[in-house]
Amino acid sequence: MILVTGATGFLGAHLVHQLSQNHKKVRALYRSQKRFEQVKEVFSYYTQDVEAVFDRIDWVECDINDVFRLNQIMDNITEVYHVAGLINFEWSELDRLKKINVEGTANIVNACLAHQIQKLFYVSSIAAIGQNTAEGTEDLSDGASETFEDPYALTKYGGEMEVWRGQQEGLDVLIIRPGVILGEGYWHSGSGKLIKHAAKRPLFYPMGGTGFIDVRDVVRHGIALMEGPAQNEAFIFVSHNAAFRQILDQLCDNFTQPKPQIKAPRSLLILASNIDFVLSKILRRPQKLPMAYVRAMFRASSYDKQTLVRTTGLPMQDIAQTLKRICSLSPYQT
Repeated sequence: MILVTGATGFLGAHLVHQLSQNHKKVRALYRSQKRFEQVKEVFSYYTQDVEAVFDRIDWVECDINDVFRLNQIMDNITEVYHVAGLINFEWSELDRLKKINVEGTANIVNACLAHQIQKLFYVSSIAAIGQNTAEGTEDLSDGASETFEDPYALTKYGGEMEVWRGQQEGLDVLIIRPGVILGEGYWHSGSGKLIKHAAKRPLFYPMGGTGFIDVRDVVRHGIALMEGPAQNEAFIFVSHNAAFRQILDQLCDNFTQPKPQIKAPRSLLILASNIDFVLSKILRRPQKLPMAYVRAMFRASSYDKQTLVRTTGLPMQDIAQTLKRICSLSPYQT
């Protein structure tokens, strides 16, 4: 049986659906049933038999920091997909990020070692590679720098270190580092915010760019790696390096909206981020524009696109078709 953590998240929902379609027995961890409707919405993009697919999965409530419960549910598990993680870019949330992204991953690794799991699949991020301090385009094909500009990147790197520790202790592992994952569902978080932004007649475009990948490619290539001979390696999951403006233009075309024509003013966004930081402290609310967002908007980064395809032998979705599909399924389509 396969165990999937973070199964009620965006990537986790797409993953458990595909694993169940592959006639795999899946045990899926969740922390709250509140996201079950979003999971079922993701399933509805693949099948009309949503309830049948949902009921085929062994849903188990478990916090990955509950070590006793975690070891209980490891019985009969042969492989683990560790997808659970917290995404937040505020340094004030560093302790909570460490608790989930580092300590939680350490708990998964220890449970895998104790139960002699065949292979552990860990979903990290291109953020864990780190960023150089120099401006301009970066070719980040492998390795990790020591510079992290936000706590999310730092703790995903810490999670990777726990996985490599498990490998040193005899556990076969795979680490994947996805770029921006594009896909249907969870429209109010992650890349769903980008889709929503493009549907609302955006005036400004940021100057930077990064790596993008279709959620269906993440799932297909991830499963292929797990079922293949690859082990004890880290793979960058990026199918296209693109400027944010290119992605926004294509999204606007699909929504039949005017394309943004004005460069986003960096100095103004930095000022807005600083004001937002102060207001978040006064009003005791999360930041709406963390400085990490602003930095990312103006950084042009490129990533290795070939190693993954050479390893799995599978093609990648065309980015234009991915964006067209997502827009046609989104609630913002007119």
